Amino acid sequence: MLRRSSSQKISPKNEVPAILFLSNENGDPLYCKKCEAAKPARTHHCKECNRCTPKMDQIYFERINGCVDQDNYKLFFLFVFYVALYSLFVEFTLVPRLLKEIKAKIGNITLSFCWKVYKIYLASVYHLWKNALLMIWQRKWIPLFTGVQGLEGLDHISSHWYVVTVLGFLFGLTLAGFAAVHFWYIIRNQTSIEYVADKPVFARVNFDETGNDFEVVKIRNDKTMFDMGLYNNWCSVMGSNPLLWLGIYI
Repeated sequence: MLRRSSSQKISPKNEVPAILFLSNENGDPLYCKKCEAAKPARTHHCKECNRCTPKMDQIYFERINGCVDQDNYKLFFLFVFYVALYSLFVEFTLVPRLLKEIKAKIGNITLSFCWKVYKIYLASVYHLWKNALLMIWQRKWIPLFTGVQGLEGLDHISSHWYVVTVLGFLFGLTLAGFAAVHFWYIIRNQTSIEYVADKPVFARVNFDETGNDFEVVKIRNDKTMFDMGLYNNWCSVMGSNPLLWLGIYI
């Protein structure tokens, strides 16, 4: 902890509230050596964009021609959320229909039958990648599911259904977990980079308007430094109008 005091006494009339802002360990403003400019709080330098990005959450994405930051974080979260929701919707609409077709042919579904279906799924994934590589190598069209054999008596059900059902479940479950993690970040007002950061944070406290009397304090990085409350944290990303929270409006 550093403390510097000015020689000028501060009278009660000109006392002002202490001003706090993030700084380095010497009390100087944050500085980006790559940009060669002052670095605002909660910014990280992106080497692809070649600039300091405010509240940077994800690395550079070519698909969006930029980083995921405070300007497009809402759109990124809604994209992940809606894709996960759609994947799970497709899954829960496919499974009952697939089970109905299977049950109509074999009757009750047993554990051994489920194991056979799982083996068909593994074989389908294997032949899918194998045939895709063969197409690239031989430069000719090969049906992706060539070599996959269906269950006895269920040849009328394409192996595509098994693969889509299982992949849809895994894809939807993964994205649902990813969306849940970012929901947690939003209500805590932090980014994924800030969550994993373990470096100490310093703040400079000015006790007068001139900045001659100040103190540098080392702040414990407890992941709730910028917490403003659940509702305010959510509104800082999704907006203050609840009617537009699930819309693509920023």
